Amino acid sequence: MGYKQIDCFKIHLTILRILGVWPEENPSLCYIYLSRIFVFIFTVLYVVIYTVNFYFLPQQLEIFAEELIFYFSIIGALSKALAFIFLRDKFKKMLDMLESEVFQSDDPEEVKLIEKAKEKSMFYWKITAGLSVSANTANVFLPFVVHLIFSVKLEFPVCRYSFVPEQYEAIFLYPAYLYQSIGITSHMLYNVNIDTFLLGVMFLAMAQLDILDRKLRKVTDVCVNVNAPRGSVDRAIDDQNAVLEIIKCIKHYDAVYVYCKLIQDAFSVILFVLFSSGSCKICMCLFRFTLPAKTQYFVFLTLYVVVMTLQIMVPCWFGSRLIEKSSQITFAVYDCDWTPRCRRFKSNLRLLVERANKPIIIKGGKMFLLSLGTFTSIMNSAYSFFTLLRHMQSR
Repeated sequence: MGYKQIDCFKIHLTILRILGVWPEENPSLCYIYLSRIFVFIFTVLYVVIYTVNFYFLPQQLEIFAEELIFYFSIIGALSKALAFIFLRDKFKKMLDMLESEVFQSDDPEEVKLIEKAKEKSMFYWKITAGLSVSANTANVFLPFVVHLIFSVKLEFPVCRYSFVPEQYEAIFLYPAYLYQSIGITSHMLYNVNIDTFLLGVMFLAMAQLDILDRKLRKVTDVCVNVNAPRGSVDRAIDDQNAVLEIIKCIKHYDAVYVYCKLIQDAFSVILFVLFSSGSCKICMCLFRFTLPAKTQYFVFLTLYVVVMTLQIMVPCWFGSRLIEKSSQITFAVYDCDWTPRCRRFKSNLRLLVERANKPIIIKGGKMFLLSLGTFTSIMNSAYSFFTLLRHMQSR
């Protein structure tokens, strides 16, 4: 083939390789040690320090709520990084399947469907990366530049380490600021590239379902002797060709099903943490709106809630699209000229319909179905938790 489906993930995997969670086939010993040190210091240890910091926080509800908002975010980034490390074989198998023979095509229309999915994947990456890098720059680098030029007091980009005594705060200011800056930047890059990687593999799955839909509607086009009498040699050849084509479609559907099962296995933990922490983040943001703060902080909270809502809604939306496209397979098979075909062809057709009657779904943690219904449930849960907190606060 003159194209590769997985080349749309080249930039994702390159950045994840730099961040130490996606090594090459035979990584050097130096890369192995450096990547492990980087992930431990700026991902695992980062979360541990943040967790310990809660014990030393001032007993003020608004401060505790603010810290929880970012805490759920870094927990999500940690789960994504560790998933790519420990489930690397599943991700690699998923990419290998995209380059397997069953997912390749020489038909210009089918190639166009795949190219469209690849373009959509890169479009979402560019949008997400652009917004995330801009926000991270404004949050991390801009305050440091303003501090250097105008001698404005430097505030930490994530949280103040309350366990550091005030007399040592000036000594640890710049090292702690650098550590938090690298940590939050790496977490932002994990979120951007892994989230858009999930969308990309889902786009390619939907493209394969569109290709299968197209093949099924034209599966009997191989029959050239339409008016051949039953029992003739020409009719037998047409029936044999039609059977071979429907068997190819069954194998294609099986491959798409296995591929989507791999997506579920690889992203199950990530989706579980994403949905669980997403509900908590939206709840804490809503609760923080009820507490006093500066106007700038309310603007930040508004934007943050919008971003967190989209982070949950977008995969749920395309999860629903995947279910919808897989459900349409049962209608596509009856769009071909199947009535005059032989009994063997109809038996294979019936087998495909029975398998396609159960739509392809993706679940997170074997609990959350990737669909708009789940998104609605998450938003309802977030609001329910918010009302519970408000009730407890008013007592």
